[in-house]
Amino acid sequence: MAPSGRKSIIIDAPIMITSNKIAVWMDENWMFDFFDFIKKHKFKISGMNHMQKKIKLTFVNAHECTIFGLKYAGRKK
Repeated sequence: MAPSGRKSIIIDAPIMITSNKIAVWMDENWMFDFFDFIKKHKFKISGMNHMQKKIKLTFVNAHECTIFGLKYAGRKK
């Protein structure tokens, strides 16, 4: 999914929020692979919020968000 005109996107992630609001990664390798993907494509992220089984990424502009959505959807799993 590539949201056109929006600066943020919510993606599924193996993360859990505990009752005391601590984010716990359920798959450590996914986290490293995800941040390597962001670094490789040089995305400009201005914010990240952890949610229950999801991550909300905010980009510096809508174009970055759209490009991320297209590349993330087309990546090899």
